[in-house]
Formats: sequence, C-alpha cells, structure tokens
Amino acid sequence: MSYIALYRKYRPLTFDDMIGQKSVTRILKNQIKSGKISHAYLFSGTRGTGKTSAAKIFSRAINCLDPHDGEPCNECAVCKSILENNTADVIEMDAASNNSVENIRQIRQEVVYATIDVKYRVYIIDEVHMLTPSAFNALLKTLEEPPANVVFILATTEQHKIPVTILSRCLKFDFNRLSEEEIATRIRYVLEQENIPYEEEACRYIAKLADGAVRDALSILDRCISENKDALKYEEVLKIVGAIDSKVIEDIVESILNYKTNEALNHIDVLLEKGKDLRKLCSQLTEAFLNRLLVDENNKERLIDIINRLSKLDSDLRMTSNPSILLKATIVGLCSISVDNTQLSDSSLQEIIKKIENLEEEIKKLKEAPPKKTTVLSQEVKQAEKVSLTNIEEMPITEFKEIEELKKNIIEQGKLKVYSALAGASIYISDNQTILITQNEFAYKLLKMEESIQVISNTLKEKYQIMNPLLIELQKKDETKVSKLESLLKENQINYTSID
Repeated sequence: MSYIALYRKYRPLTFDDMIGQKSVTRILKNQIKSGKISHAYLFSGTRGTGKTSAAKIFSRAINCLDPHDGEPCNECAVCKSILENNTADVIEMDAASNNSVENIRQIRQEVVYATIDVKYRVYIIDEVHMLTPSAFNALLKTLEEPPANVVFILATTEQHKIPVTILSRCLKFDFNRLSEEEIATRIRYVLEQENIPYEEEACRYIAKLADGAVRDALSILDRCISENKDALKYEEVLKIVGAIDSKVIEDIVESILNYKTNEALNHIDVLLEKGKDLRKLCSQLTEAFLNRLLVDENNKERLIDIINRLSKLDSDLRMTSNPSILLKATIVGLCSISVDNTQLSDSSLQEIIKKIENLEEEIKKLKEAPPKKTTVLSQEVKQAEKVSLTNIEEMPITEFKEIEELKKNIIEQGKLKVYSALAGASIYISDNQTILITQNEFAYKLLKMEESIQVISNTLKEKYQIMNPLLIELQKKDETKVSKLESLLKENQINYTSID
C-alpha cells in the first residue's frame, strides 16, 4: 500500500475527533439529531481548520444507517461507501480548478435525479470563492429552488469574495484558528500513535510554525519524521524547516538594543554562512521585538521604530537582488547611535565609521562597473550653508515624499554610510534650496561630510531632476534624556571627548 500523508491518515472521522471547533460541531450534531437539515451550508475559516473534514463527516452523518448522537457510525455500508469514495451521491469539487459556469450547469442537471443508495446527495464545493460571476449566478438558481434530497456544503477561506445573494441562502459557520496548545496536543497524539519518541519543545515549535492550521502542522511533522524516524528532536526540526534558534534571535535583539553593531553583524554572517532564509530571520526578529514591546515600557518609541523598519525590510527583501547587503544595511541602521546632549569629536566619529566600512567593501565587489564620477559641490555647499534652520518655516517649501526610493538608489551605489544616516531624516524642497533635516547627531556628522553631500545631491539631480544646493541641518530634540552614547563607546573601547 502506498504511503498516506499524516494529515490524511489522521483526518477526523467524527465530530468529536475534531479539535477547536466545539461550537460548530455541536450545532451540526443537533441538526442531525433533530432531522432539521438545511439545504446549503457555508464553512468559512483559514486553511487547515477542519472545514473539509467537517463537510465529509456531515455527509456521512446525514446518510448513516445507524447514527449515534449525531455522529456517523463509520461502519455501515453507506458510511464505508462514502469513506472509500465509492458512491456517486457525495461529490467533492475544487472550485479553484472547476470554476466555470459549465461545471455548475452540470450540477443543475444532476440534482433533478433521485439518489442511488443514500438519502441525501451532497455537493462539497471547496474554495467556492474561486467561482466566476456567471458560475455564481448559475449556482444561485439551484440554491433558490433546491430539491429536498440535495445538500450543498460550500467551503472557503475568503468569505468576503462570495456574493451576498449566495451568503443569504446558506447557513454560515465560522471555523476558528486553532491555538498552539490544541495543535501541539494533536501532534503528540499522532506521534504516540506512530510510536515515535519526541521532545516537548519540538512539538510546541511545530505548533507555532503551523500558524493556527493543524494540516500545516501535520505536514511539517510528516517532513520531520521522514528525515529522522527514531525521534522528533527540537534541533532537528530547526535544521529541517530552516528556522533559527530562538537563542540566536535573542542574541541579535540584545545586540541591536545595546547598539553593538559589530556583534549583530557577526551573528548575521554566521546565519548567512548556514544558508538561513533571510525573510524568515526578518520575521523572527520582528516577532521578538513585538514581544519586547509588550513588556518594555521605557523603550516603546525605539522598539516601534525598529518593528516598522523590519516590516519594511521584509517587503524589500522580496524585490532586491542583494538581500544580504540590504539586511546588513538595515541592521546597521537599527544599531545607529541616538545622541541627545553629547556630541562626538571627529576622531571618535571616524573610529565608529570604521565599523561599517567592511560592508561597503562587500557592495563594491558586487558592482559590475566602477561608480560614476561625481562633481565636486563645494561651492554649492557653501552657498547652502547660508540658509539657517530657523528660516525654513518662512520659506515656501514642499516635503520630498520619495525619500525611501532615494535611499534605495543610494544603497545600490554602495554608499552604506549615507544610506544608514538617512534613517529617520526628512527632506524639504524650496524654489532655490533643498534642506535635509535629521534629529540624530551621529547621522548629522555623516551627512555633513563632503562625500555624503555629493552622493545625495547627485542622486537627487540624476533621478529626480532636483538641482538646488543641499543644506544639512540638525534639529535638536527637546528631551533631556541621558545619552546612551557613553555606554556604547565604552563597550566598543573607543576613546571620546564630550564637547559642550
């Protein structure tokens, strides 16, 4: 006999076997016991929550020759015939591949005939939201005047795509996402039935990966035990699914929160060498910072900023041709130093800049052609410095909305320091001036460098035809918080001098 996947082998055979849907199964059992069977049902919910299983059980229960408390016996000739797919009166149809009006017309032609060996002819239409508008119209006619011996069970993961005219003619049931504990319990049951030893941590981790879907959990479990049938171990699960140990994630989180750029990048390099999925890493980091946000009252503003940047990174990773570089650049940005009242001396600034220069070397190696020559803008810079921040509000200016796209263009040039310094910055355009404002003094030091001004000015000119002189301004924060810079410099063994 060929191998049967675990999610099929352990598909529930009765309503009591189903997990996490007690309210749904209770109502269905009561209808069966009372004999008040509706002509159309709609089962909606996320994938893997038991919609199709419930539909199969219901089809047997309403036709069973010896039902017990609203449950099918699964032993009579009718139940066995349905279980073995040997009856023509219980039809399963996938609307994703059978969504045309001709498919529904065929059903309309069939329903007028009497059943052969069962009381009810049951049509189970999975992913019903995939039907075409004309197919829905054809189905509506059947639902309006259904034969007494026909039952439709429509299953969908996207109820909002189903026409209201169809919804109004169905008895609706919402299938809830399963909890991690419910899924973990099912995983333990399957492992015990298969006589496979397991680690509790492994079961819980698979339950977490399943994201509320028991079918996904059993599919992951199937893959894991096919690799190692001796036992289910947490470390093996991590290797098989390509996930990252939670301890490593916590180490990266701590490095970022403590401004340890080198340490965070070292962890990233190790994961890259192991071939880990960067989007999965981004997802796990986001989840870890969300957990921190729930318990850390003192750093909410920074944690929210980190979560926002990681969310954007997840989207950007799908589009970039150099995901590792983009990831590292974002990590550098997350570790950027927030300076309130303490200023850096030029020597201290240079020492910190050295810590990210290796990343720029990586970018240079990836470039097929040498970078374009840039024009020295010293004269324009001098002219720009004549404008002060206090006069900005008096000028007719508009905000430059494409700053994220500008940053992408800059990182493609391999200018990582400039890219990182632009985090949180704003740009405003007037008739004769371009003003870049940042509240981060470390970023301000970087942006004021001649090279940074050239890169930003040339990019604005080439990509957006903005040719105004560029002015870099530091907007002082009103808060008088104690700076975290001192602890950062000490941890990195950098000598510094505070400038009043």
